[in-house]
Amino acid sequence: MVQKNILVSVLINNYNNEKFLKKSIDSCLNQTYKNLEVIIFDDNSTDNSKKIIKKIKNKKLKKIFNSKKKSESSAINQLNAINKSFLKSKGDLIFLLDSDDYFLKNKIKFFVNLFNKEKKLNFFQDNPIYFYPNQNLKVEKKLRKKVFTLHTWPYFNPTSTMVFKKNFLRKLLKDISFSNNNFKRMFFDARAFIYIYFFEKNYMCLKKSLTVYTQNIDGDTIKNYEQKNINWWKRRFEYHSFVKNLFFKKNKFHFKFIDYYLTYLIRFLF
Repeated sequence: MVQKNILVSVLINNYNNEKFLKKSIDSCLNQTYKNLEVIIFDDNSTDNSKKIIKKIKNKKLKKIFNSKKKSESSAINQLNAINKSFLKSKGDLIFLLDSDDYFLKNKIKFFVNLFNKEKKLNFFQDNPIYFYPNQNLKVEKKLRKKVFTLHTWPYFNPTSTMVFKKNFLRKLLKDISFSNNNFKRMFFDARAFIYIYFFEKNYMCLKKSLTVYTQNIDGDTIKNYEQKNINWWKRRFEYHSFVKNLFFKKNKFHFKFIDYYLTYLIRFLF
């Protein structure tokens, strides 16, 4: 059961985000909610990230410096960072944050209060504010709703908007562990939300915007998947393969809708 003064853990994963890193960490340390720990996982950065992290002296900040990247895949490295940071966490609520994004100062307090009111819920997700640093522009975007979802997943918000009860995140990470070294184009937000959509009833996606989601031109998503090109279809192919494997691991029947066959057809044509 969630208590009013629960400990919160924020897991930040970082690789070469020196331009955004300090703001990301500070947005957690300066929250209006004070009973928290921040765990920063630096994945062997080659820029000034390590120096920035080492300069921050705060007892709430725990630092993990990974000496060797697990993979050439950013998606697999992100999942590895979350797994390793989670093992070090002590909080009952777990917030995830990519190091080029940041929280509004009341985000954690808002979610702690919400979890206290909605004790049955295991997962919440807020709505991101899209930040375009080159234009210094912030835009709130609401998720579109699909008319037909069936066994095709709905739209979902990025990793930095995700909040979990610790026991539920532990179960989720265990259940998707078959994917720890696979699906090189598939980031954690997709893996987690697809799992939640099919196998978790107790969750809520909010319209309230409490996370700033940076449109980082050096990030993997914008570089490779912003347009519906062949890379976009290859990633979608991985999503369907992940769903297929997930249902198999859960011993559940996987009904394949038309989107499944369309994606496979386009993938093999190219």
